[in-house]
Amino acid sequence: MTTGTEPANEVIAFLDANIVLEGKPVADLPWEDVAGDGLIRVLIVPKAMEEIDAKKRDGRLGPHARAFNRLIAPSIIDGKPVILREAHPRVELQMATCSRIPWGDYDELDPGDGDSRIVAEALNVPNVNFANRLLISHDIKPLAYARGRGLPVHQASDDWLREPEPSPKDKEIQRLKQQLAEFRKDEPAFEISIEVSDIVPPTIYKVGALDAAQTHALTATIQRQHPKKANGRDDPFGLSMGLNSGRDTSYDGKYSTYVSKTVPAFASKFNEKLEVLFNQRLLTVRVSNTGQIRADHLVVSVKTTDGFINDRVVFVAPDGPAPPLPRPDYLSGLSLHRNLMQDFIPARVGRHEFETIRRARRNREMEAGCEDFRSGQHYYFEGVIVPSSDIRPIEISVTLTAKNLRGERVETFKLEKQIVPIEPGELVDLSSLELKQDYPIKKEIERLWEAEEYDEIEWDENDDR
Repeated sequence: MTTGTEPANEVIAFLDANIVLEGKPVADLPWEDVAGDGLIRVLIVPKAMEEIDAKKRDGRLGPHARAFNRLIAPSIIDGKPVILREAHPRVELQMATCSRIPWGDYDELDPGDGDSRIVAEALNVPNVNFANRLLISHDIKPLAYARGRGLPVHQASDDWLREPEPSPKDKEIQRLKQQLAEFRKDEPAFEISIEVSDIVPPTIYKVGALDAAQTHALTATIQRQHPKKANGRDDPFGLSMGLNSGRDTSYDGKYSTYVSKTVPAFASKFNEKLEVLFNQRLLTVRVSNTGQIRADHLVVSVKTTDGFINDRVVFVAPDGPAPPLPRPDYLSGLSLHRNLMQDFIPARVGRHEFETIRRARRNREMEAGCEDFRSGQHYYFEGVIVPSSDIRPIEISVTLTAKNLRGERVETFKLEKQIVPIEPGELVDLSSLELKQDYPIKKEIERLWEAEEYDEIEWDENDDR
């Protein structure tokens, strides 16, 4: 019980209702912010208690209001303070009693306003040294009223408050997540990663088209650099019937087509071909089974919303498509048998291996499937993404489906482009057809070439090399 003769190191703290309702448990509050030692007598004025009681049925604040009621109840019954903390500082809690409030003396305070009433009651608790009083609140309004009446104040920091409680919507989302996790206990778990090289900065060239004169000049330069080759021994009388002359009887026609169609077609789309060379980036997709359950009949789909993907790096020779070479007639069928064997007798795919369902060949989607994708197994797709020079961003998505998977798993990679307009002559010397700049996948092309992994390089579509 207060006497009005409290020692100098004793604080009479009036606690606002918001500290009880929104703060941490009263015993766990950082009372050292108020006083490092001595005694703190925490008093709850009637209006503050009324506001706390009013929240006992509240869905969010009710548990805290009822817990405080249970805490302070012994003090109300026996009149003795409740010890919240033994020392450093010692903290005691009890209800306050107030004298009649002379509202006529408080012009700025409204008897019908809760904050005004809490301040007025704190000013009219008898037998308390005014100099030892302190109003504690997290809200500004009651602190301002108290300061206006000369009552010392302490603004509670956010450290006095509980962590924000989830909203009903957040709770529902969490409940659904837990429910989904239960459903997925018997499903495979995956980790998906999507990596695109050289994306800082993601510079994409928009190459200007050649005019008619430049196109004609480019066509002439390519033809000059790729002249017609000698075609075996002359056999004017046809006595060898092409068997031993080493002559390719179809070469003249193929070279004529090269000059009249292939080279002009390349030159007319020179800007597009440079965009393919300079804009493509290496694309790596990795899928791992990180759970303990295998995926049955897993299908991995890789899609892009822009440009195209390809399973091999694409090289565009700046000096144009290579001309056809004369091949003796008796050699012309040797490669055909090998191709027929590959086309009609495909390699057998094991249960744990991936089979290409839809190959990435300059299109926007590829698919691969595995009958039994085991725990700890990995799948890689390594190719290129070739964005267009349109301003739209690139979105690459990887979608997984399986027989024992509810729904699908999706991972998306989004890349904003930095479009840079450029002329062909800034990338290629149009007189010598030599590159002026390095292209992003140059090192990969050189690596594959040095390793003699020629099958991993795709020559431009108009290149007969």
